[in-house]
Amino acid sequence: MKKTHLFAVTVLLSILAHAFVSLAMPPFDPAKVPAAPDYARPESWLHKPAAPKAKVDVFFVYPTVLFNDTDWIMNTADPEMKNAARSPLLTQASVFKGQANIYSPMYRQMNLAVLSLPDDQAALIKKVGREDVWRAFLYYLEHENQGRPFFLAGHSQGSMVLADLMIQHWGSTGVEKRLIAALLIGWSITPENLTQNPALKLCERKDATGCIISYNTMENGKQKKAPTLLPGALAVNPLSWDTGKEFVPASKNLGAVFFDAQNQPTTHPGFTSAQIIDGGLIVKPQNVDLVTVKGGHFPAGVYHAFDYSLFYENLKANLADRINAMNK
Repeated sequence: MKKTHLFAVTVLLSILAHAFVSLAMPPFDPAKVPAAPDYARPESWLHKPAAPKAKVDVFFVYPTVLFNDTDWIMNTADPEMKNAARSPLLTQASVFKGQANIYSPMYRQMNLAVLSLPDDQAALIKKVGREDVWRAFLYYLEHENQGRPFFLAGHSQGSMVLADLMIQHWGSTGVEKRLIAALLIGWSITPENLTQNPALKLCERKDATGCIISYNTMENGKQKKAPTLLPGALAVNPLSWDTGKEFVPASKNLGAVFFDAQNQPTTHPGFTSAQIIDGGLIVKPQNVDLVTVKGGHFPAGVYHAFDYSLFYENLKANLADRINAMNK
């Protein structure tokens, strides 16, 4: 992992440290790393269509769902972990439903409690999940994609892993022209990242392709407390689909969508405005109670868990715009 991203992960973990100080984690034992997923086996995929129907795909990497006090690394064969990973598939990734075939691999993600480990052990854990996702992506390209255009998408740890992989590999895969867009939501892309790999670029228009969409939602004044907002972070405003700093009113919000405990959606048109200030996507929700997580891992006013929900219908409409642009 490059120094920038090692620093980024360290920032994320240090801010979240308070959530884990009371956990009685067992000593980390490298000999007890869970077995690697075999992506030739169906059970190694959270979702993979047997008969793809859409003309485009999405390769979706789920966010952090491992928060227990026993496992440093996710065991992808554990039914409980698979069930936990399924929730963001049914909520966040549902913006792609009906528009793209969804391919989502299980991967041995890290428990954020790795903060308590020495640097060398922590680096080993981070590498495990990153290499799983890369192997899954290569398998997807060789055996599943069949030449279709595709999105990359994730959230939080999923977006972090995809960002690391794009910085390391993008421009040398041979499939760059098939990328519709990379939704690296809930993580930061910085000018340094774009310098590290000139093949990367942010989306500047609603119909741009081959580019990255990244933003982190919060109320103004919380930028320095937002764990995933890195110094110098760039952002794309999902109400204007550019990187401008102009205020965009809530009237442009087609609908925030919130999911109940059974993952059933409720839509709220015009729920929030959006403006990029100091790298953060600043929002003013109509009902703060709907974006408040009691006992959550993020500071009050940082709406990380709702990065997709707040702009759900705009995301959904924009996917169609970019798919149409790709097909022209």
